[in-house]
Amino acid sequence: MDINVNLTNDVNKPPRGYRVYNLKGVDHPVIARKGGPTADQIKNKETYQELRNNQKEFGVASMMAKVLRDSLTEGMSEICETYVSGRLTAQFRNLAKLEEGKTGTRPLKLSKHGSNLTGFEFNSECPFGKTFDAKYFIRQGSHRGHSILHFPEFVPKTAFIAPEEATNFKINASLVSISDFAFSEELGTYLPLEEEDHGEFGTYESQMLPILKMPIEPFTAQISAKNGKAVAENTGIFLVLAVRFFRYEDGVFHHLGKHGTMQIHQVY
Repeated sequence: MDINVNLTNDVNKPPRGYRVYNLKGVDHPVIARKGGPTADQIKNKETYQELRNNQKEFGVASMMAKVLRDSLTEGMSEICETYVSGRLTAQFRNLAKLEEGKTGTRPLKLSKHGSNLTGFEFNSECPFGKTFDAKYFIRQGSHRGHSILHFPEFVPKTAFIAPEEATNFKINASLVSISDFAFSEELGTYLPLEEEDHGEFGTYESQMLPILKMPIEPFTAQISAKNGKAVAENTGIFLVLAVRFFRYEDGVFHHLGKHGTMQIHQVY
């Protein structure tokens, strides 16, 4: 019984013998064989209770993934590959499996397990470590939710595996706070433990820099998730780092978005 298959073709033209519908907590259309369970059956029938419990966890994970994606600047978002939201949601949902309890009530503790997402690639065609081969340093700043980035001198022409037409690059970063979530038995739903700090973020963008055979000057950047204020403990702080490439032509910098690289570098 196919009830949770990601469509790869036009959702308005499902394969013959299939139908398409949406389910709460699932961030893509669901395809099912005609004659299979209806959306109402899945919502109410006892035999689908475990599926409904899974949907609760996926719903929270999908929301977390969206909060992280919403922290990215427009240029950073252009790096993301097509199905990154589904891959990211799955990674968040896996955190619930690290806690004991009944499916659909297990907490999602980013402050405890969020580091499992370190190394997540937003563009698997251009992994960060292969695209950018130069030293850089990341350390926590004076308070929780404050990070310092330092890039020593490096030669762009040899540090990057860049598209042939690229003439320039920028380095971008986003630091975002996402709350832990716990299930409320009284309300029958998940709630954030730190609602005030949930979704707070700050961003950084370097100058437009040339891809040359001569080294660039070292530079340091500071980034704060909450405008200089400390972020509460029951949150995960995610640092996303990106390298964006550009082609300069006729006085205009053209962003080569799909050739860029972006990765979750640190979670604490």
